[in-house]
Amino acid sequence: MHRFQFTFLMYPCEEDKEKSVAHCLELDIVAVGDTVPEAIELLKELVEDTLEAAIAKGSLPKVFHPAPLKYWHIYAQAQPYNPPRHIVRRHIHSRSVHRVSYALAGAS
Repeated sequence: MHRFQFTFLMYPCEEDKEKSVAHCLELDIVAVGDTVPEAIELLKELVEDTLEAAIAKGSLPKVFHPAPLKYWHIYAQAQPYNPPRHIVRRHIHSRSVHRVSYALAGAS
């Protein structure tokens, strides 16, 4: 069984400051939502779909493309974020994901 730990960084969307970006740094994939919780929900779906497809195809190592260092540095300076309980309870491919760490950057 695979066990993963993911890092989610949330920040304002550059193109539309009213929207939020959720970025999975280990896979370098993002989702955009109207709110931070919505962006996280969408990102969890993308991560789950990505993992399930890679596991089914036997190509799991190929999906891990870490985000550029710029985003890891932003994460290191960001504030820890505690998502609403209903989001935390919804696991990503529940047997595979051990932990998700959340941080919020650039919020006013």
